[in-house]
Amino acid sequence: MKKRIGRKSMSAILFIIGILPLLAGCGMKAEEPKVEPVVPQETTVSEEQTLEEAEVSYTVWNAYWNLEGVEAQTEELAENIQNVSYFAAYFDKDDKVFIPEATIDFYAKTGETYKERGWNRYLTIVNDQILADGSSSLKSTDLLYRLLSDEATYQAHAEEIIALTKQSGYDGLEIDYENIRKDEKLWGYFMPFIDYLYKRCEEESLTLRVIIETNIEPKKINWVEGPTYVVMCYNLYGSHSGPGPKADRTFLEDIMEKMSYVPGQVDYALANGGFDWSDDGKVTSITKTKAEQLLAESGEVAERDGISAAKYFTYEDENGVGHEVWYADDETMQAWMFWIQSGGNNEFSIWRLGE
Repeated sequence: MKKRIGRKSMSAILFIIGILPLLAGCGMKAEEPKVEPVVPQETTVSEEQTLEEAEVSYTVWNAYWNLEGVEAQTEELAENIQNVSYFAAYFDKDDKVFIPEATIDFYAKTGETYKERGWNRYLTIVNDQILADGSSSLKSTDLLYRLLSDEATYQAHAEEIIALTKQSGYDGLEIDYENIRKDEKLWGYFMPFIDYLYKRCEEESLTLRVIIETNIEPKKINWVEGPTYVVMCYNLYGSHSGPGPKADRTFLEDIMEKMSYVPGQVDYALANGGFDWSDDGKVTSITKTKAEQLLAESGEVAERDGISAAKYFTYEDENGVGHEVWYADDETMQAWMFWIQSGGNNEFSIWRLGE
């Protein structure tokens, strides 16, 4: 059940989950960052009160490669958790889905408790693949073409993952097939698959969430009504770009405009942490904790960018190499959620729990 949460409570919650980063997209860095209130000045008292009283719910992701601290963080968020996503099942060299042992063990440890609390437990499936030579293919569109290119193959794939989800005891299925971008041909395969999968999930009493990226053309997509669509709001700056925040207000508002073409209540996924850009060209993803450790060790002072509410600072390492760090702390996350709530949206996913 969703709980009401005020911004003060939200700030306390987000302090605990100020953690890990994700990959990001592109954009331009603001030339003259300035400090401004986290709550937009044009927001009236009545509007702010309405947002404070809005029903907010969270989906939280736990990832098999870093489960340390997840249970404690889940407890801190418990009042507003609606869904827990176990991340993730992926593919072997024969295009068959499997669940890593760490996920199996963590589900065995926590799944029944979460069920008793009324939370929906999702198995996330990603289009990553272990190849025959032991290497990995991440976000493979070649895999998607093989799985989805005709009715027989996508129906067989749907039946396989539904069976795996039910046999493993989950309440729902979460499809995180990325890198489709603006490939209209692949979208033409993907949406009929989602249509079939959604109908079969309904028949099997499973719920369905579908992760979508922001670098798409939503007006050109034949959306299927029924699934919950989850948009990843964290691809503004990252390992592919120069320094900057994972998101800013304009970026989030643009995403909300795009999502007006998507049926149903959209879930907005946010990520904490950030990146460290060094003058030698290396870009490293870092957690909020790591960013603040670097800040303390450097003796520098971080500033807050008024356009994004993100924090940033520069420092020089022991080898004399300069670095620029941008990251999201609890106040940043508070601002992002507030801006999204201002657009009438109260469903959030948090990438991700763990130290």
